[in-house]
Formats: sequence, structure tokens, C-alpha cells
Amino acid sequence: MTATAPTHGSPAHTTGKHRILRWCLSLLLTALLIAGVETTLGWRQTLSAWSGVPLSTLLMLAVATLVSYALRAWRAYLYFGRHRGHPFLAYLRINLLHNALNNLLPMRLGEASFPLLMKHRFELPVLSTAAGLAWIRLMDLHWLGLLLSLLGIRLIGPIMMLPALLLPTLPFILMRFSASITRWLPGPLKSLARMLAEHGPLSPALGLKLYLLTALLWSLKLFVLMLVIQHFIDIPGVQGLLAIIFADLSSVLPIHGLAGAGTFEGAMLAALLPFGIAAEAILLAAVNLHLYMLGVTLVSIPVALMLPECATRTRLSGKLGIITETKS
Repeated sequence: MTATAPTHGSPAHTTGKHRILRWCLSLLLTALLIAGVETTLGWRQTLSAWSGVPLSTLLMLAVATLVSYALRAWRAYLYFGRHRGHPFLAYLRINLLHNALNNLLPMRLGEASFPLLMKHRFELPVLSTAAGLAWIRLMDLHWLGLLLSLLGIRLIGPIMMLPALLLPTLPFILMRFSASITRWLPGPLKSLARMLAEHGPLSPALGLKLYLLTALLWSLKLFVLMLVIQHFIDIPGVQGLLAIIFADLSSVLPIHGLAGAGTFEGAMLAALLPFGIAAEAILLAAVNLHLYMLGVTLVSIPVALMLPECATRTRLSGKLGIITETKS
């Protein structure tokens, strides 16, 4: 039996056209950024700004960023692996590769690598790891939203007190009324809510521990990036933090350039231009901060590949005819 090629107007044909269009837009954004930097600043001038950064400082910042990546791996290990007897080093390897793919591929394509890597390494169902990853991303968004609301109080005024007070209580409200909320959701969202409920953290204590880890790793990452950006532009820390969060959140946009090129810098411009800062100064800082993040990402890839693929406790014990994969 021969496979039938997608016909014009079929869902597969339409999806293919959309995918090609998104890749073309991604390449266009990347090209526009490269040309725009050369036209407004010049790449030589942009890169020469690094001459004022001591190598020892750069290495210290890179190590701190890698530590934040290790904390991400520990968070995933606590969520998926510890109660199954999995080795932490395998999670460090998976998370470094997942983070690299997320940072380098456009349109958040790298996000799908995590469930696939977990399936390949531990034979865990893609659905359950995808749901677990969704929980982790919700924790990320909640913490960043809380930070943005606190920054808003400082930059905008007391009007931002409402979201700052509401956000900490929002998870408890949702948990308390989750059954009632789920009943009113439309079909697809209802299925998604039930899937998240089924594959959530094993206990409230674990959920709290995961959230505290989320706060710690993001605080470390944002602090390091704020130190980096202040080497290139003289702005208050509150404004720098706002710009960095905006730039990081730009990765969730449906369209952005290769490795986030264009949208990362555009988000920083959108965050800082209202403060009257010159666009050229923002662009220089944004490009160099982006290059720093990509540089650390590229360093993390060989680190991940050098990590041993340890056998899981379950597989080792399986050879002896015993089962040790128990929940703590």
C-alpha cells in the first residue's frame, strides 16, 4: 500500500505551509537584527564593548549561570526522578540539552525535546512528562509574574499592589475551587486541566519545595544577567531587571528569530524605551546580553555530552531480579 501525499487544502498541507512560513519569518527576523545592528552601531563597536569586562568576572558569571542550570536539573530530578531511583547526573544531562535546544531553536521548538529525552532515557510516557513540564513552566510564570508585579509597584505605583497581593494566593484559590472551575471549562481545556491534576506534584510538600527551588534558580539567573547588562548600560537595577524579564518572556511568542534573535532585543527595547533611554544604548546592551546567554548555552552542550549516562537504579536491580523503584 502506498502513502497518499497531502492534497492541497488538507490539514497536513496547511500545517506544512504554516511551518514553512514561520521558518521564513524566523530567518527574516534574524537577518533584520544582523543588518540593523550593523547599520545603527556596527558589529565591531558592539563587540568591542566586551573589552571592558575582566575575564575573571566573565568566568565567575558564567559559572553562576551554569549553577542556575544545575538547579533546574535538580528541580526536574525532584519532580520526576528521585522517587523512581533515577540518577541525578542523567537529569543534569537532559536539562542542559533541553535548555540548549530551547535557547537555540526558534518558536519554542526545543520545548518538545524534554519529553522525548525522558522517554528515550527512562522510558517515561511522553504525556506524563509533558504535563510535569507544564507544571514547572506554570511555576516559572507565576514567580516571574510576582516579580513583575513587585517591580510595577516601584516603577508605576500603588496600583500594582493588587496583582502583587493576588498572585501569592492565586494557586491556593485555584486548588480550592479546581473541581468547580474544571466543570465549567470547555472540552479541550477540561481535558488539559484533568491531565495536569493527574500528573501534578506527588504531595503539597514537594510542590512547595519545587516552587522554592524555582524562586532560587530564577533569582540567581536574573541577578547574574543584571550584573552582565550593567557592564554595557548604566541603568538602575529595577529597570535592568524589568528588561531582562521582558526579554526572557519573549521566548513564548509564536514567532521569533533563530536563537531568539530579534524578539529578545525587541522586548528589551519595549521595556526600556519608555524610560527615555537611547535606543542605540539599549540595543548594544541587549545584543551583548543575548550573546552572553548564547555563549553559556554553547558551553553547556559539551558539558552535557561529557556527563555519563548512568544506569538507573531500576535497571541495575532488574538484572538481579529485584524492584527498587519505590516512591519516597
